[in-house]
This record gives sequence, C-alpha cells and structure tokens, in this order.
Amino acid sequence: MKLVPRGLRVRSALGFAVLALLVSAMLSVVTYQLARWYLIGQREDLAVRQTMVNAQVAKGLVASTEDPETLLASLRSVSNARAVLSVNGSWYATVVEFNEAVIPASERDEVAESGAAMQRVTVNGAPYLVIGVELPGLDAVYFEFVSLAEYRDTMDTLATTLFIGAGVATLGGAIVGWLLSRRVLRPLAGVADAAAAIASGELDRRLDGAHDPDLQPVVDSFNEMASSLESRIAREVRFTSDVSHELRTPLTAMLSAVSLARRSEMNERTKFAVDVLGDQVEHLRRLTLELLEISRIDAGVAELELTEVDVPVLVARVMAEAGMPANRLRSRLGTLRRHPMDPLRIERVLANLLENAERYGGGATAVELERDGTTLVVHVDDAGPGVEPDERVAIFGRFHRGGSAQPEDKPKGTGLGLALVEEHVRLHGGTVTVTDSPWGGARFTVRLPGEQAP
Repeated sequence: MKLVPRGLRVRSALGFAVLALLVSAMLSVVTYQLARWYLIGQREDLAVRQTMVNAQVAKGLVASTEDPETLLASLRSVSNARAVLSVNGSWYATVVEFNEAVIPASERDEVAESGAAMQRVTVNGAPYLVIGVELPGLDAVYFEFVSLAEYRDTMDTLATTLFIGAGVATLGGAIVGWLLSRRVLRPLAGVADAAAAIASGELDRRLDGAHDPDLQPVVDSFNEMASSLESRIAREVRFTSDVSHELRTPLTAMLSAVSLARRSEMNERTKFAVDVLGDQVEHLRRLTLELLEISRIDAGVAELELTEVDVPVLVARVMAEAGMPANRLRSRLGTLRRHPMDPLRIERVLANLLENAERYGGGATAVELERDGTTLVVHVDDAGPGVEPDERVAIFGRFHRGGSAQPEDKPKGTGLGLALVEEHVRLHGGTVTVTDSPWGGARFTVRLPGEQAP
C-alpha cells in the first residue's frame, strides 16, 4: 500500500501529539503508582489499628464469656467488623460469607508462627484485606476482613481521570504543534507567494525583512536571487529589443533590394533564387518585428490604449484583410456591440488567429461573437484536425512547434503568433484557450472582461 506523503505541518502536529502522549503516559503511570502506594499504605495502617482495637475487645469477651452465641452477639454489638474468631479450635463468624474457609491457610500458619499476619483476598468478587492477630494468654486467634472496595473505586476513578487527561494532553499537543508549525511556516508561505508572483511576471516582488534573525539570511538570499533574476531577464529583454531594432533597417533595405531585383530581367534559376531570398528575408523581418513586440511586453513598457470599439465592425475588417468571407461572421451581441479594448492589439490577436487557422487548420470556418455577462467572448473555428489535449497549453509557448505538420505550400510561421495572442489578451485581463469546435477542428476562444485596468 502506497503511503500518502504528509506535509511538514501534519508531521509537526503528529510529533507534538506523540511527545505529549509519551509524557502524559509516563506521568500518569508514576502518579497512579504513587497514589496506589500512598492510599493502600494509609488503608492498611488504618485497618491494622482498627483490628488491634477490635482484637482487644474480642480478647476481653473471650475471657469473660464462655457461650459462643453470646460472644458473637457481643462482638457484633461492639464493632461492625466482619470478624472470624477461633477459640479452642472452634470457629465463630459474625457474617456467614466470611468464615475460616475464606482465610488462606498460609496466613493462618503465619499467625501461628509470628502472632500476626495480613493478606489480600477476594470474596464474592470484592477485594478484602484479612488481618489476623493471636490473642495472648488464650487459645484464640482473631481475624478481621476489611473491605478494599472504596480503595478500588478510588483507583479506578483515578485511572479513568489519568486516561482522559492523557488523551486531552495528546490532543492539546497536536493543537500546539499545528499552531507552532503554522507560525514557523508563515515565513515560508510568504516566500512561496513571492516566488509565485515572480513566476507570473512580477519581477520586482521582494520579501520584507524578517523579525527572526535566523530567517533573515533566507530573506536576504531570496531577495538577492530575485534581483539577480530581474537583472538578467532585463538584460536579455534589452538585448533582444536592441537586436530586433537594429535589424529592422537592414532588413527593410534587403527587402527593397529584392523587390528591385525582381523587376529586372533574369533567367528562371536566378528568379527562383531571388524569390527564395525574398521569402526568407520577409520571414526574418516578421520574426524581428514580433520579437521586438514581445520584448516590449516582457520589459513592462507595453501600455493599453483602451477605447470603446464596435466589435463586429472591427472583426469584419480583420476578416476582410485576411480574405475571409463576411458571411462567416456570426454575431450574437445584439445591441451590445461596443466593448472597451485596445483596437490595435485585438486586431493583431484576430489576425494571428486567422493566420494560424489558415496555416495549420485548413482555414477559418467561422468567427462567433457573444457575451457572457459583461465579458466579450470571441470564437475562431477552423477546419483542421484539432489540437491534442496535451498540446492545448504548450501551443501558446514561444517558438512552440506542435504535432500538426505545416503544409509545404504555406509560408513558414515565426512560432510567436499564438504567444503574442496570449500576451495581448493577458494585457487586457482576459484569457485565450483552445478546445474542440462543435463543427470539427479546433476552436480558439478569447475572453475579454468588460473592465480592464489601463
């Protein structure tokens, strides 16, 4: 059977509970034994003193009375003891159940040898202390049964109390362990939150100073690591931005040169080479522009320019530029046509989705507009094979190459189109996902909330 791993907080609580159980159990055993020793000692001392007094009374009765019935009646009237008296070999008992048969033979022998003895017995399931005393000058021995039921009940009550106390101590230990571990782990929760924030893009997130000197080195190391990471990413973003910016001018010049070369007379072989060169330069130009755009987003300098936009008009314009028939636009917005957005960024989102559908999905089959409360929902369906479930998150990664092969007659993509889609939508506070279209193929869904932070 596979054990379920326990967290540090659970292990701490269990550890404190076990420690509390061990300590409380040890204290309970010691307390029980000490109480038992003290109470039984007190009870035996009291019983011996009372028996000696009753034995003296019995001695006087035996010396002055020869009738056994009179002797027993006198003994019962003097003491309420459960007594057994042996006179000249004859046995007399104040209570029928307590007779010579109940007295252990070993105790009788010890009384005969030493003149007194004491032993514990059980009569009808109840504990008793039997004390025997020889009556000097007479052929008589006096035995008295002292009940230990009260002592037993006291010890049972004490045992129950100690057991409950041990349980309460164990529970208290678990609670203390849980609370202490929660307090100890609180700084780690702050570290986890800060790490999650940095992972989500808040590179300037830092930990506050710790009040515990033992934790301060951890805080300092984490903040130094975060600062180093922020600086490194900033350098990489700046480098990418600088390179992309510097490449724009020579690439534009190269495209102009290729365009000029195409106007010249040339043979088929040269024309093919020029066309290949032109396509590759155009691909590099697009890649450079997209790298420049995504580096601006990474650097945190990208800003939204929100305005109320007539959504169907904007979508229809992008579809027309992509060569998609207008009848493939299905709007269920009714009169709620306007929505706050950065139109240039959303145009880029739609253009990239339509281009992706054309390149990998056999072309877009429909663009649907609807609302979910105040959220604008845009669906882009294509006629392709769809996207495998394990690819539906990774497909938005930068330079991701999915399992779908790109047709040879289509222009090569940059690998940044869907990554830019996700970044532009994220700037709006929205989401983009891919699922299966009800009509077959893939469905890309963009959700834009009604209120975005500028």
